[in-house]
Amino acid sequence: MPALSRTPIDPPLTRLLAGVLLSLLLLPACGVGGSARRLADQAMTLYDQGHYAEALPRLKQAVERGERNGSVLYQLGFCRSQMEHDEKGKKAAWAEALPLLEKEVAAPGGASLERLYYLTRIAAEDQAFDKTTQYARQGVEQYEKGPNPNALAGADWFRLGRLHEFLDEQSGAEAAYRLAISTYGKSVQGGGVYHALALGRVGDFDYDAGRYQEAVEHYDAAVKVFPGTDQIDPFRHGLVLLAVGRFDDAALRLAAVRDEANLDEAQYGADLARKAREVAPLKDNDADGTPLKNLPDDELRRRIQTAGRDLRASRTKNSMQPGDPLPAEVADLQRRFVELLREQMVRTKQIQHFCLEEGIADLVRR
Repeated sequence: MPALSRTPIDPPLTRLLAGVLLSLLLLPACGVGGSARRLADQAMTLYDQGHYAEALPRLKQAVERGERNGSVLYQLGFCRSQMEHDEKGKKAAWAEALPLLEKEVAAPGGASLERLYYLTRIAAEDQAFDKTTQYARQGVEQYEKGPNPNALAGADWFRLGRLHEFLDEQSGAEAAYRLAISTYGKSVQGGGVYHALALGRVGDFDYDAGRYQEAVEHYDAAVKVFPGTDQIDPFRHGLVLLAVGRFDDAALRLAAVRDEANLDEAQYGADLARKAREVAPLKDNDADGTPLKNLPDDELRRRIQTAGRDLRASRTKNSMQPGDPLPAEVADLQRRFVELLREQMVRTKQIQHFCLEEGIADLVRR
């Protein structure tokens, strides 16, 4: 009987089939790793945009599936702190991130600005001041003073601003934050949490320097860039709004203050803004033409005392009740009173104790 003939299999086809079989055998393992990496990439993008609530579950899943690099663990710890108020969880994640980040930074080409920034933050949290200085200085020297600072993105300049602050270099920090704002302004995308944070920090520098119009512009821009951000201090924002005469906005912003340290002052400030709105616009000079900002503290106090007595007497004379429309005489005296008291608040950042001490709290709060 003749032998059965068999169609020979081409050797290249044999290799192809073997490769397909091997790929199928390895597919589950590769799929898990790829899934973890994709989750981490998605989470880190959301993190950089400031969407911490959306980033957190993806970071958790990525870590659970084996994606455990320093940046992912740092961001996981930060998000736990921000969204779950889990400080123990943050510390645990950062403790695991620290040696990984150190190893990554020590590798050739691994000292990215992001990693150096994360290491600086962790070292500062641990009160390891030598390490804080070491990593912050390395970031500034390697990137800001490096061969191509013009190539830095807005987020890079923001991180450099923070590194300067860790080094207690305030002028360097302000310059870096302003460069962050400028760089974001040139970007088609712009926006994002780092843009808002840079705007807020420049607003703080303006606030501390008494540049209230500039501070208002930066705080307003930060809230516009990243609506709902809680990184702009509502007390500071409200105070500069009061200073520049935007009284409705000032009252709303001061009413949003929740921290105990400034809560009472904010309530007084909001009421003062409402009193000012009733008689706006205010002037920057007193009745004798003296610029309010030029009045010595003692003289400002004396004039507030006089203005308070005059306003109280006028309200009594006109039998004023809460909610009554202001007669012209009362309006004029209230205007001078709030002009002077606004200067006191802008100058000292507080008026509650002053008003109670001078017996004029009712003229503000009612």
